[in-house]
Amino acid sequence: MNTQLRRWIEWIVLAMVAVRPSLDVFTDAVLLPAPLRLNPASFLGLALIGLGAIWFFLLTKEERDSILKQPITIALIFWLLALLLWAIIPFVKHGAERLAGMREWIRLLSYLPLYAILFHLAIKGNSKRILHVLFISLILPTVVGYYQILFHQGAMIKGVHRITGTFVHPNPFSFYIVLMMGITYWKLRWSAQRIFWGAVLLVELGLLLSTFSFTGAAMFGVLLFGCALGEKRAIRLAAVGILIVFALGFVVTNTGWQRLIDESKMESLDEVERTGKETTSLIWRLLNWRFLIRTWSDSPWVGYGLATSSQINPMKNPEGVGSDPHNDYIRYLAETGVVGAVFWIALLIAVGVGIRQAIRKAQTAETRNFAWVTLALYGAWLIGGVNDNLITATAYQFSLWAVFALAVGLSQTEAAIPQPQIEAHA
Repeated sequence: MNTQLRRWIEWIVLAMVAVRPSLDVFTDAVLLPAPLRLNPASFLGLALIGLGAIWFFLLTKEERDSILKQPITIALIFWLLALLLWAIIPFVKHGAERLAGMREWIRLLSYLPLYAILFHLAIKGNSKRILHVLFISLILPTVVGYYQILFHQGAMIKGVHRITGTFVHPNPFSFYIVLMMGITYWKLRWSAQRIFWGAVLLVELGLLLSTFSFTGAAMFGVLLFGCALGEKRAIRLAAVGILIVFALGFVVTNTGWQRLIDESKMESLDEVERTGKETTSLIWRLLNWRFLIRTWSDSPWVGYGLATSSQINPMKNPEGVGSDPHNDYIRYLAETGVVGAVFWIALLIAVGVGIRQAIRKAQTAETRNFAWVTLALYGAWLIGGVNDNLITATAYQFSLWAVFALAVGLSQTEAAIPQPQIEAHA
């Protein structure tokens, strides 16, 4: 009975990975009113936490130990436990007006059972299932994205048409597409069906281009650079060619050219702050960070509490709410102070070390290459977090932690198998 229930939970979690990138379109479909504001995506996160708890206690002691002794799992648990202080203390002190911090912590908590369950599936030899659901998750966003391209739908941002797919904004859609391009490249690299996977990669390239996201473009550049390192000369040349095609595609379109012209305008931050005039997204971000750092300086060590940016940021959006930081590092600096920012950096380092260990443990070239692509995606995450809200892009984060779990699980499985058996299997 326990084994059957575990399998059901694992299948449900795989289904969650498949559908999560399509749920952001229902963000405004509120199932419960404020202050809870439960929508389909947040309901899925709560369900994942509950199912994950049940699943964990159905494991054998040996299985639990294999998960809890994994470095990334340890780092994620310690980070979440530390971060709980910045969620619960403001809530206890201020009541419902600080409930957003608890909601944010619960959202972040959902990454833990997701990683643990998928890591367990990977070490049990079910890695193909994880890959399959990741590619299934791409279908609906792709269909919607190309519908928006063909019929000029999506979002008009400062007079520029940009597609959003099933996401709430072009930027998180671009993060997700970059991630999917990484694992598509790996399939192209090792599959016998190279024409098919090459076509998928071109489809994804068209979607990324149509988001006209500078953050997505930067992450794509990091991904290409990371994938090309250590590869044959032909693959490095192909990476350069793809980057040139992408850059030309960006420049020759009216939308891309207009974005480049707009963003190249440099203005004085002091002048923009004094007049409150509308400016480019780059200048807006710099000014936004300036305001947040000023606010942080009044509480430098512990910040103001998790998810308080909307309350403490003097830079207001049209609704009069404080703007998102658009920088994950400044977010945790302002919300959790120097102490919390150190915990955040420690988590990032631990994840990087875990992926690097996966590269070293991999016994086959195919698995090692997947871990290397994962390291490139990790680098893209770090760079993207400098310019946008990647930690709060939940659909992207679900896919990212799935890839982390798959890479580490695959390598750990190979490390436990005697070398002659691996070579025979390969």
